[in-house]
Amino acid sequence: MKKKISLKIKLLAVIVGLIIACSVVQSIMVHNIADAALGDSVTKVVTLVTENAALDISIRNTAELNFARNLAKLPMIKSDELTTEEKCQQLVAIAKESKGKYVNITFYGKDGYSFIPEKPGVPIYFGDREYIKAPLAGQEYVRDPFLNTITNQLIMCYSVPVYDNGQIVGAVCCVRDGNFISEIIESIDVGGGMHPGIINMKTGNTVGNVNKDTSKGNSVAELDPNSELAKVLGNAMAGKSDVEFFTEPATGQKMIASYKPVGGDSDWFVFCAAPYDYYFGSLTKLSHAITIILIVSIFVGAIIGILSISSLIRPLFYVKNSIAEISTGHADLSSRITQSSNDEVGEVVDGFNTFVGKLQAIMTQLKASKVELSSAGENLIASADDTSASITEIIENIDSVHSQINNQSNSVTETAGAVNEIASNIESLERMIENQSDGIHQASVAVEQMIGNIKSVNTSVDKMASSFENLSTSANSGAQIQLDVNEKIEKIKVQSETLQEANIAISAIAAQTNLLAMNAAIEAAHAGEAGKGFSVVADEIRKLSETSSAQSKTIGEELNSIRDAIDSVVSASNMSSSAFQNVATKIQETDELVRQIKSAMDEQTEGSQQINEALHNMNDSTAEVKSASREMSEGNRQILSEIKNLQDATDVMKLSMEEMSAGAKKINETGVVLSDISAAMKDSIEKIGREIDQFKV
Repeated sequence: MKKKISLKIKLLAVIVGLIIACSVVQSIMVHNIADAALGDSVTKVVTLVTENAALDISIRNTAELNFARNLAKLPMIKSDELTTEEKCQQLVAIAKESKGKYVNITFYGKDGYSFIPEKPGVPIYFGDREYIKAPLAGQEYVRDPFLNTITNQLIMCYSVPVYDNGQIVGAVCCVRDGNFISEIIESIDVGGGMHPGIINMKTGNTVGNVNKDTSKGNSVAELDPNSELAKVLGNAMAGKSDVEFFTEPATGQKMIASYKPVGGDSDWFVFCAAPYDYYFGSLTKLSHAITIILIVSIFVGAIIGILSISSLIRPLFYVKNSIAEISTGHADLSSRITQSSNDEVGEVVDGFNTFVGKLQAIMTQLKASKVELSSAGENLIASADDTSASITEIIENIDSVHSQINNQSNSVTETAGAVNEIASNIESLERMIENQSDGIHQASVAVEQMIGNIKSVNTSVDKMASSFENLSTSANSGAQIQLDVNEKIEKIKVQSETLQEANIAISAIAAQTNLLAMNAAIEAAHAGEAGKGFSVVADEIRKLSETSSAQSKTIGEELNSIRDAIDSVVSASNMSSSAFQNVATKIQETDELVRQIKSAMDEQTEGSQQINEALHNMNDSTAEVKSASREMSEGNRQILSEIKNLQDATDVMKLSMEEMSAGAKKINETGVVLSDISAAMKDSIEKIGREIDQFKV
C-alpha cells in the first residue's frame, strides 16, 4: 500500500520547490548576465591593450627603419666617391651623436665587407649573415634581440639596402640596445602585474618579455606541445588574432590571453596574458554571495511556509472528520456536514453538501434507469462488432490507396530529379554561353585593335617604300657622281704622269746644262783673262743647273707622292663606287621586301576585317542563343515550380493517407477496445446496479 503523505508536507514541498526554482533561475540569470557582460568587457580591454601594444611596437619598428632608410639615402652613402671604410666612419660618428641610442651604425659594401673601429683598415666579411644577406638582396630586415658575444650586450639590428640609380650598392645596419622593446612593453599593464610579450612567429623565440631573460633564447618549442599554452601560442604563430583561456603549466593558474600580429615588415606578434581571477574574481565572489542568499531564502521560506500552511489547513480537519462520519454509514446520502466557517473551507463544506444532494437525486434516477442501461449495454456490444468489421474493410482500402500514392510520389520525385538535372544543364549552358559571349566580345575588340595596328603598319610601310625610292634615287645619283669623279681622277693620274715625264726631261736638261757649264768653265780657264767673263757666266749657268736639278728632284718626289695619293684615291673611289652599287642593289631588294610586306599586310587587313565580320555575326548568334537559353531557363523554372507544387501535393496526400490509415487503425483498435468496454460496461452496469441498490435515497 502506498504510504500516505500529508497535504501539509505536499504544500510545504511545493512552496519550498518554487522558492528554490525561482532563486536558482534568478541566480543563474544574474550569473550568466554578469558573466557575459564582464566577459565582453574583459575581451575588449585585453584586445585593446594588445592592439595598442602591437601598434606601439609597429610604430617603433617603422621609425627605426625610416631612420635607416634616411641614412641609406644620404648622398655620401649612395655615391662611390667615398670608400666603404670612410662611409663606416661617417656612420659611426652619427651613432656617437645619438647619445647612446644606437650602439653602432655600419655600412656594408655590396661584396659583404665592412670595417669596425677596433680594426681600422682591415676589411671584415659579413655577407654570410642573414641581417646583411637580406638587404643586399633588396629586402629590409629586423633582427630579433640577441646577445653580442663581444660586448655581452643585448642588441637589435635594423638593416636596409642602399640604392644608387636603381642598383643596390650596399646596406646600412643600425644596431640598437635590445632592451628598448622590453622598456616599451614594461610600460603596458595587462592586469595583475603582467606585461605583454613579443614573440617571433617564424622562430618562436621571445623578442621582448620583462618577466624573462630574452637573451637566453626562450622559445615556444620548449613548451609541452599538448599544453593549453602551446596550443594558444600555435594559433598566434599562425598569424591569427583572438582572445583565449589557458592554464599556466608551471603554476596551474587559469589565465586569459590575447594575441595579435605586430604587422608591417615584422614577423612578431604581441602576446598578452593576465590571471583569470584578476578580471573574473568579482564574478566568483558574486557566485558565492548568490549561493548564500539562496540558502538563506530557502530556510526562511520553509519556516514561513510551515506556519502559513498550518494556519490554512486547520479547518480542513473538520471537513475530514465529517466526511469520515458519512463514509462509515451505509451510503446514506441523506446525511449532511455541519457548516462551521465562513472562509474557503466553509465554501468547500457547502459545495460538498450540495454535491451530496445532487448525488442523491442522481442515484434516485440511476435506480430507475438501471434496467434501461442493461439493455443498452447489450445493444452496444452488437453495434461494436458491426463497426469493427466495417473499419477493417476501410483500412484495407486505405492501404491500397496509400500504396498507389507512394508509387506516384516516387514517380514525381524521379521527375523532379530529372527536371533539376535539366535545370542544372541549362544553367551550365547559360554560363558557357556567357563565357563565349565575353570571349567573342574580347576577340572582336582584339581584332579591331589588330586592324587598327595593321593600318598603322601599312601607313609606316608606305612611308618606308617612299623613303626607299628616294634613297635608291640618291644612291644611283651618288654612284653616277662617283663614276664622274673616277673619270676625273683618271685624267689627273694621266696628267701627273705627263708632268713626271716633263720633270724627267727637265732633269736631263739640267744635267746637260751642268755638263755644258763645266765645259764652259774649262774653256774659260784655258782662255785666261779673256775668258773670265765667260767663266762667270758659266758659273752662273752651273748654279742654275744645280738649282734646276735640285728642284727637279724635289718636283719628282712630290709627283711620286701625288701619284701614290692618286692611286690611293683611285682605289678608294673604285671601292666607293662598288659600295654605292651594292647599296643601290640592297635598297632595291629591301624595297621589294617592303612592297611584299605591304601586299601581305593588305591581305592581312582584308582577312582581319572578314574575321571581325564573322565575330560580329557569331556575337549576334550567341545573343540569340543566350536569349533562347534564358527562355528555356524561365520555362524550366516554371516546370520546376509546378513539379514542386505537385510534389508538395503528393506529400500532403501521402501524409493525409498515413494519418487516415493511422486513424483507421486507431478506430479499429478503438472498436476492439469498445467491444471489450461494452462487455465490461455490461458487467459494470450490473455491478453499479448492485451498488446503487445499496444507496438509501
